[in-house]
Amino acid sequence: MRAQSRALVTSRHVTISSSKLVTALVAGFVATHIATVTGYWLSGVGLANLDFSLFNGILLVPKSDPQSQFILGGIFHYMTGISYALVYVYLIHPLIPLPNTTRGNLTKGLFFGIVLGLISALWWVPVLFPQFNAGFLTLNFGWKTLVSIFVWHAIWGINIGALYNPYPADEAN
Repeated sequence: MRAQSRALVTSRHVTISSSKLVTALVAGFVATHIATVTGYWLSGVGLANLDFSLFNGILLVPKSDPQSQFILGGIFHYMTGISYALVYVYLIHPLIPLPNTTRGNLTKGLFFGIVLGLISALWWVPVLFPQFNAGFLTLNFGWKTLVSIFVWHAIWGINIGALYNPYPADEAN
């Protein structure tokens, strides 16, 4: 066991697990959690708070009480973050033509996070919440909301890139 643990940390390279699936699941949970907590703190830097747990709850169980909406929405939100991590690890990461270095993996994660932010601002919020009249790129909520969406997803992406950090030789796996 000790030799196996030591094998996961060499030089400056750290991996969560030798299992790609376990690494993807843990990375998805941790990245979602860090970005979610950051979403609640964005007002501290003058941006809009993002409570994706409550947003998802309103969408899923619109007639429930706020506590149920938050809890059920949070479960859905974390499962979505973990699902996107799996998509990233198995489909997106291998397609981005950057090396599996720390810088390359952070860039890959950031790129995917920004793409998800664009999807969120262009489609997710405006289409799934027509009652809010979010408008194009969610701009009816103001520029601070749009910037918050991109900051949130950039943080998620950077954490995915940092946590899913395979060796260069692992690219073919």
